[in-house]
Amino acid sequence: MNPWLIRIGRFVAVAFAALVLYYALDSWGYAWLMVPLASLGFLAYVGEMLRMRWVRQKRVRDWDRWEAAVVDDPAREGAIAEVREALQKSQRLGPRLRLEQAHLSVILAELLDAAGRPQEASRVLTRVKIDELAPGQGSVVRHAKAVAYLSAGDVDNADLTLRVRGSRSDEADVEARLDFLELMVAIERGEAEKALEGADVIAKKVPKDESIAEEARVVEAAALEALGKHDEAVAKMKALSKETISALARLGPPRVRGIAKDAQTA
Repeated sequence: MNPWLIRIGRFVAVAFAALVLYYALDSWGYAWLMVPLASLGFLAYVGEMLRMRWVRQKRVRDWDRWEAAVVDDPAREGAIAEVREALQKSQRLGPRLRLEQAHLSVILAELLDAAGRPQEASRVLTRVKIDELAPGQGSVVRHAKAVAYLSAGDVDNADLTLRVRGSRSDEADVEARLDFLELMVAIERGEAEKALEGADVIAKKVPKDESIAEEARVVEAAALEALGKHDEAVAKMKALSKETISALARLGPPRVRGIAKDAQTA
């Protein structure tokens, strides 16, 4: 429903309630109470708005800290505990918060993967009911789930996760990332040449997204490594930013982690 319609509906409801209250007080000879009651109501409204603003700002700060902890070893275990607690709290409030629960599950999986616990990460994402999410949101969870399986060396479940992805969403960048993961599975199936040729084709479908071009480079590096061209793979990886290489050294398939680590020291 349109947020503005909700706000207008609330305003009309409050105005009607205030009018009814005024006539009731007036009939009892207490119309003068309307002013202090209205003042208290206004103060309560302002207080609630300030509280909600603080909650939103804290949520943004928390998410920024959790995402930073993916590549911050000392902060990671604390972030895992915080996200796990936030997820459990959200789950207790029921399925109406399923989107928040999905987002928390994805960041928790990334933290667990970076901590060297990809099997646990995949179990967290298995509990998310992808079919109950919008197509774009479901694709994000499916991507994280396939990454976790690949990180754990479970190529079969990664392949299955990608095969049942259903119809494509309108999120071209997310769908391209899923296509890249299919190529990563192909590499582990011994089809490195196919992946090397297909990465650039996928990247050209989203030409203005630099992150997609970087992911294509990662797939190409993995394919070159599988073909026994280690030096070329490392050179391909070194073209990425130091921040990206650092993240890849902690997250994702073991083959990619190895190339990223070598790129850091080369």
